[in-house]
Amino acid sequence: MFTNLSAVTALKQLRTAQDVGDDVRAQISTGLKVRSADDNPAYFLVANTTRGDISVLKGLRDNLSVTEGAINAAQAGIRQLNELTLQLADMVPVAQNGVAIEQLNVTFNEIIEQAIDTIDAAGFQGRNLLADSGIETSVIGLNREGSQFRFQTLGVAGGDFKRKQFNNATVETANYFVLRANNFSGRADAGTATWSDSATAPGFMEWVDLPGPNIINRTPAEVLASSPRLDYRVQITNPGRYYINVRGMGYNGTSDSIHVGFNGTVLTGNGGVDLPTGGPGWGTRETGTGNRVFIDIPTPGLYTINIWGREDGARIEGIEFTDDPSIPSGATPLPPVTAIGGSDLPFFTDPVEGERRRAEAGFMELLKLVNPEAMRLAPESAMLVLDSARAKLNRYGAQLGAYEKQIDRQRSYLDGLTGDLEGAVADLVEADLAEASSRLQAAQVQEQLATQSLVSANSRSSLVLSLFR
Repeated sequence: MFTNLSAVTALKQLRTAQDVGDDVRAQISTGLKVRSADDNPAYFLVANTTRGDISVLKGLRDNLSVTEGAINAAQAGIRQLNELTLQLADMVPVAQNGVAIEQLNVTFNEIIEQAIDTIDAAGFQGRNLLADSGIETSVIGLNREGSQFRFQTLGVAGGDFKRKQFNNATVETANYFVLRANNFSGRADAGTATWSDSATAPGFMEWVDLPGPNIINRTPAEVLASSPRLDYRVQITNPGRYYINVRGMGYNGTSDSIHVGFNGTVLTGNGGVDLPTGGPGWGTRETGTGNRVFIDIPTPGLYTINIWGREDGARIEGIEFTDDPSIPSGATPLPPVTAIGGSDLPFFTDPVEGERRRAEAGFMELLKLVNPEAMRLAPESAMLVLDSARAKLNRYGAQLGAYEKQIDRQRSYLDGLTGDLEGAVADLVEADLAEASSRLQAAQVQEQLATQSLVSANSRSSLVLSLFR
């Protein structure tokens, strides 16, 4: 048996060169130097794990776009709501003239409807931040700690602009009004004598007992000259006789009386109206005569109820203005406050609790308070509420801006992290095409040399065999 060792050696070299060439050609065609676990088990495992993380990070980046879309829609809504609120503010001085109230009501209702539509339309992909309440948490980042994951989250709070905080019953008939003492529409002080919020009885207005001898203003001239006054505006639609009942309390037997008037005219006689001293109760009659305090109103219109201090100290809780001649008992509490112009404005402008109540109210709840009648009856309160509504818009707009900035930072971080991880994977598994091209040329040369060696070896074998023929 004859073995051609040169041919066997050349064949091995050819096969080796072909294997190298095939591997390089595969790298060039796929762009990968690690295509399976056989190529490099460690690199293959790390690359596949990292690719999974990259896929998750890209999903998180897409989720940021959804959250950002909801924020952008809410910001557009806030801009529109701010314009509508300014339109209502522009109506206040017009309403003061008392002209075209019906037309103003039409405009007011249209603005309210447009505001509601704006809130409803400010949504994106099922999220409406202006209407939503509470906090919705979104996953915005992912950190791998070995085999464990730690998610980064962003909690986006909804504006809850349709929230309604005030659900108290109010009396809204044209023949009955209940006014809280500290919801006055105007005040006139007399020297050092003044009405102010009670420091010890929240919800009461008090004329603080002055030092020195007791001061008594009996006659209308004395009252108008030196007594502090509170004014309460009411809109009367049904003319007739109305009774004025005042609920409050005195400090003692010499500081417990007030005067009651109407449109600046004192209605009570020299004795005024006594208030109980043991606790809150009703003053309904003139002291000394026992006459009810009342006023006959001939025509519909806007009127003012006046309260003056008679002695040098008293507290009042509220006023009942009614066509019912019956007298409330001393134990009867102050009924729910009547809405001004069909609005719950007094509740939200209370000097003691008003700021807190406005803060707790929803944006639309505040906006609905300021109808044209309320603008006319209580313009300062109307502007206060509108200012609170705009403050809500500005605060939530700033909050949305902070969310948007955080999303921008997170997107930049995710983009950078994704790029770095993709680069790391590329270093592990992707082929260097320039290097692979050089190696392919070398392999091709080796294949050619091995082929020539194999041909040469086979030729020499044939020549030797021919000698034996």
